[in-house]
Amino acid sequence: MYVPAERNFVSSVDKPASLKKLPNTLYTFLDEFEDAKQDLKGNLDLPIGNARFEYSKQNKISYIVGDDFKIRLSESSSGFQSFVPLFLVTRHLADSINKEHDASIKQISIEEEKRIRKEIESILSNPNLTEDIKNTALEVLSSRFKYACFINIVEEPEQNLYPSSQRGTLNSLVKFANMDEGNKLIMTTHSPYIINYLTLAVKAYKVSVKLEPSNNKVELRTQLNELVPLTSTINPDDLVIYELDDKGNIKMLDNYKGIPSDENELNEKLVEANDLFVNLISLEKSI
Repeated sequence: MYVPAERNFVSSVDKPASLKKLPNTLYTFLDEFEDAKQDLKGNLDLPIGNARFEYSKQNKISYIVGDDFKIRLSESSSGFQSFVPLFLVTRHLADSINKEHDASIKQISIEEEKRIRKEIESILSNPNLTEDIKNTALEVLSSRFKYACFINIVEEPEQNLYPSSQRGTLNSLVKFANMDEGNKLIMTTHSPYIINYLTLAVKAYKVSVKLEPSNNKVELRTQLNELVPLTSTINPDDLVIYELDDKGNIKMLDNYKGIPSDENELNEKLVEANDLFVNLISLEKSI
């Protein structure tokens, strides 16, 4: 699933499905968002803002509900408008894979696999079909089969969110990725907080491994879970971080025993800003 940065559009506009000239990725995401809302039973607790999500299927209206308020999603903060579609779609797809997938059983026969490949090749090679029609046909074809894993590609998970909400967002994304061994989570980010919270998730995994052999450390596991949910820890062997500098160069981020290095482009820019502030203080004193 590709989760575009402009996902808050589906929260803020009434009947976005009726609009034309939108990116194909946004239409696909919108379809999954609608499916996720229809599949919802009751209110859904959100891991940010101490709030819940509520959807009226009769009126087709989404709400954000708190202890003393209830407002339409379209009238809520930009953070909720960005987060709710991401959370609902990710949860919906991860749950559907988790319920249906049995890794020990091949989902389709060899003959079915050959037939599917022929259908795909026929669609892609047809010169009479526009790209929009090809994409729609491929989506219809894929909907007839069960997926074996969930690959979640998320742009800017931190979009419009406070640091604490960014942590809740990351923990939920990692939790859903951890639900199946074949699942993958791919993110792009401009947030130093996301990188730091990834570091916490890796460290929590290392601590949890040390606790596993002991059956008499329940209290320690409880404390660990309060710091970082055990469902949201990350095996350092499963984590790779690449950084893009302001010159367009891409390199793999270094790590220390699996812990992502804090010597990265995002943190360096924070240090640079602090140094500039020190220089300003020095200049002020010299006046």
